Amino acid sequence: MLEEKDRLNDSLVMQKYIAGGYNLAALEASNAQLKETLMGILREEHLIQHEIYNEMNSRGWYQPKTANMSDLSQNINKWNQELQRVQNVAQRQPGTQLGSYQSTFPQYGFQAGNNMPPMGNVVQQQSMYRPPQNPMA
Repeated sequence: MLEEKDRLNDSLVMQKYIAGGYNLAALEASNAQLKETLMGILREEHLIQHEIYNEMNSRGWYQPKTANMSDLSQNINKWNQELQRVQNVAQRQPGTQLGSYQSTFPQYGFQAGNNMPPMGNVVQQQSMYRPPQNPMA
């Protein structure tokens, strides 16, 4: 028989899994009403998860590590550098040498949405469709 700590831990893990499923479903929903319904369910699942977390935390069974400011600053710097690197690579023309790797990936365009600044040097959009390949050929 499971102890209360084990049941709560199992419930917490399950809530995280359930929330992940509803999150993916809400992201993929093309119908606005369905999306709103899924978002409402997702919100409820987050509240349930938070109640379980609070109960475990109050009993000392779930004590997340507190991040210190130097760790946060290091991670922010690391991700800013990675963002800069990705932006630099994205600005290069297709077919240019990227280290020892020759870029052969298609360059997809992007259409700015409402309230988004226009993008400079936007590559013409190419179709993302690739006909099925015959594995027997």
